[in-house]
Amino acid sequence: MATEMFDMLDCAGRKTGTTIARDEAHRTGAWHGAFHCLIVYEHHRKPCVLFQKRATTKMIAPGKFDVSVGGHYAAGEDAVVAGPREIKEELGLDVPFSGLVSVGRRVFAYCFTPGIIEQEFQDVFFYPCVGGPGDLTLQAEEVDAVIELDVESGISLFSGASQSVTAMLVSPGKGAAVVVTADDFVPCIDNYYLKLLLLVRQYFKGERNFLVI
Repeated sequence: MATEMFDMLDCAGRKTGTTIARDEAHRTGAWHGAFHCLIVYEHHRKPCVLFQKRATTKMIAPGKFDVSVGGHYAAGEDAVVAGPREIKEELGLDVPFSGLVSVGRRVFAYCFTPGIIEQEFQDVFFYPCVGGPGDLTLQAEEVDAVIELDVESGISLFSGASQSVTAMLVSPGKGAAVVVTADDFVPCIDNYYLKLLLLVRQYFKGERNFLVI
């Protein structure tokens, strides 16, 4: 398998003109770019989102829940190219870049796995999916499962008002109840998931001019 290469970024998220191998970036903490997408829709008139469960074979945060789709930019890529590709690879959905709603750029640092320092500038998007996403085809080496969580339950969970909430399994299978806690999600120090869900609430209220993570 060819070595995956990233564009190295400086501390302001600008390309330095140098590339670095994936493993080396994660060993040294070199800044690089990534794409994040949260699929949002209404189910029984309740705003809902999809979270993926990362494969247990992943080096970073194995078995933890994260946004619907996430992936690195290969060298030379940006969100326009990588976004639709990642959505297709991980979930089997054909989504044009024009169908995504930008909610800004997140600065992310992950140092919870010994020997790995993940430092990313993540371009974050919503994919408003009328009627829900339908059937998904999961990329086995990346995604173990996908759950649906209603936005208000998620806000209660990530604000600390609830210790656990019930989500619904979307794939594989469909409809089974899944109890989740905040510890079941990728660790972060910036209240990322709470911020995202507050933005989703804002989006479905029609307040769409200032969606910034």
